[in-house]
Amino acid sequence: MGKTDSACRAADIFLKFIILCAILLSVIVLYQNIEVVITAGTLIVFAYLAIITAVIGFMLYLAKFNMPEKLYIMSILIISLIPRLCFIILVQTPVSGDFLLMYNAAEGIISGDRTWIDIPFFSNWGYLIPFVYYEALILKLFGADSALKLLNVAFMVITNLMIYLLARECTNSRAAFISAVLYSVYPAPILLSSVLTNQHISLMFFLLSMYFYLVNRSWAGVLLSGLFLFLGNLMRPEAVLILAAMIVHTLLSLCADFNVKVALSKMLLILVVFVVLTGLSSVLFKATGAAPYGISNNCPEWKFVLGLDTGSNGTYTDKNSYIISIKDPNQRFNEAKKLISASLRECKNIPLFLWEKTKSMWANMESASWSLMHIQKDRPFWEKTGDLTYEQAINHIIYFDKSIYILLHILFTAACILLWMPPVSAKHRACFFIALVLVNYMTYVFIEIQTRYRYFIMPSFFIAASVVYELITKYIGKGTLENKN
Repeated sequence: MGKTDSACRAADIFLKFIILCAILLSVIVLYQNIEVVITAGTLIVFAYLAIITAVIGFMLYLAKFNMPEKLYIMSILIISLIPRLCFIILVQTPVSGDFLLMYNAAEGIISGDRTWIDIPFFSNWGYLIPFVYYEALILKLFGADSALKLLNVAFMVITNLMIYLLARECTNSRAAFISAVLYSVYPAPILLSSVLTNQHISLMFFLLSMYFYLVNRSWAGVLLSGLFLFLGNLMRPEAVLILAAMIVHTLLSLCADFNVKVALSKMLLILVVFVVLTGLSSVLFKATGAAPYGISNNCPEWKFVLGLDTGSNGTYTDKNSYIISIKDPNQRFNEAKKLISASLRECKNIPLFLWEKTKSMWANMESASWSLMHIQKDRPFWEKTGDLTYEQAINHIIYFDKSIYILLHILFTAACILLWMPPVSAKHRACFFIALVLVNYMTYVFIEIQTRYRYFIMPSFFIAASVVYELITKYIGKGTLENKN
């Protein structure tokens, strides 16, 4: 056996190991979601699941009739735009919490007030400052937070289009269209559309980066991938997850690309572009005084102190927040190590802690509090239907969301199984999204969790689901041909 055959064999084993881990974690999360639904007695989730499955089945049947590419794209843009635009118009979410601090800082930039820079929130979490300057630019140009919300919608619509384009490259137009339509009505991102979070703009840039990494493998495309990866990370620092998935995918794809030197060179170029631009931007923000404490996370230990707090199952608590005020990095690091060690020692059952933490992150119901906390829940949703309150209406939206979420994990598991089977190999672009999901799963074992943090990874589930849709559309198409014959 030659060196090339040995390398391909090793890559195949590595790929199967990754897919097996993804299947195992996805099945665990699927079980936990079903357990949460049954325990809460919200069995209507399964009714919604049946309806959605039936609708998708009908769409799969219709998919045998090909539509022009332009019609697919226009339909996605319209279906994606309408619910998000209606939501920001009808739901006047007040700016609050950390989002209010960033918004006030943006207004301070416009008015020339720089006192916000010395607030511990910004000196510790300097990575938020570029987004503050983005908000300041939009407020300066348009003068109202409604412009920021409209841009949220624009970023989300582009995100949905990128889901279609990426899924199309993994499968075909018909399967990709179904994935994009399902994301269009998926409530979780829609509920955040009126919130001034940095997640919308960063996710759009990240998906653009993934597109040029996977689809346009020219050197220009590689440069654009690195540029968009930098821009996404500048708005919200999650690029390390994508870089990890890119490295894994590049290693898996070496046998498929045949030209090892070129494949590694392109991955290295993305990394160099990202690192150089990140370094230059950091120097620029410091040199101009825009961010004198830098634009990085100046207290990275805090996320791990929270994430490995066995008492809170990895969720936020200010019990140990005193470490944020420790200025000396070495002293803070040592104190964080002590807190984490003490937390793990006091835990009587580490596997149970990891199980409960995984359930809290990946199986809890979606939170509507970010955009709907201001609504009086007990008043009638509509005067003519006094029995239906806002609380009940919101709950049904959450149940609908959960039904799509459960279906996605079923489809993701099925997609992993299909990718395991020959002749599909690491050259299949969907393997990148399997790797990205797995990296995301593993990361949140160690750091702080919130259901809102699922926003970044959910497009990968929709894209992976297109692998299953493609198989069904091919089967339906084959059956149609056989009947005609």
